[in-house]
Amino acid sequence: MINHRSTRSALAFALATAAVSGFATLTFSASADATVVTSVHNTTATAINRATDPRSDKNEKPTRAVDTAFQGESEGPKRQPTKFVGIIRDDRVAVRDPRTNPQWHDLTSLLPQDFGRLVDISLAAPDEGTTVHITVLNERGKVAQTRCTVIPTPGTKGTPEWPDNCTEFVDLSRG
Repeated sequence: MINHRSTRSALAFALATAAVSGFATLTFSASADATVVTSVHNTTATAINRATDPRSDKNEKPTRAVDTAFQGESEGPKRQPTKFVGIIRDDRVAVRDPRTNPQWHDLTSLLPQDFGRLVDISLAAPDEGTTVHITVLNERGKVAQTRCTVIPTPGTKGTPEWPDNCTEFVDLSRG
């Protein structure tokens, strides 16, 4: 077992392991202010990141979860799919659409009332090419999902602006 207590050395070590082995498994937890690589087994590095983003306000709660999905046409000389980013921060769910201004959109109002503390998020972009599905998990294990129309760009060509381009979150835990 190899222990590193410095943020830079831990991340450099994990990246070096990834370069040599072809992959590294990194596990992040935002609860303190140090990054520690706890061990290396075979070709897998495990790191625990306990630091919030140094660019953020120190009083701001750290991001609890993040995920990304690509959606849109990638064919043609200049067309590339759009990268959507979803985060859980301070028990709110937000999605980033780089084509809109502002780029970050709060979807928390679409959750079922009293849904509870959010702990995880997942984004998926189905092959039909016009929507992004955003799924969240709360601390009690309940799962809810919304579907957002993202093609054409929200706020243009008849697509409502964020968050009106999304359905209400549906509680998928009921069954």
